[in-house]
Amino acid sequence: MVHDPRLLGPDTMSGAADGHRYVTANQPHHQATCQPGQDLRRKPYALFRIRADAGPVRWR
Repeated sequence: MVHDPRLLGPDTMSGAADGHRYVTANQPHHQATCQPGQDLRRKPYALFRIRADAGPVRWR
């Protein structure tokens, strides 16, 4: 479980062979559709690296 105020909108998650999970955090509450026509997202977008002691998910 991860808690961080920047992780309001997890966007993409991937599992890597190094035993970590990588999650990018979107900022949906700052997009133009949620604001009066202004895109208030701030770059760089957050990338979280989380130790999971697991390998990537593999499809057969």
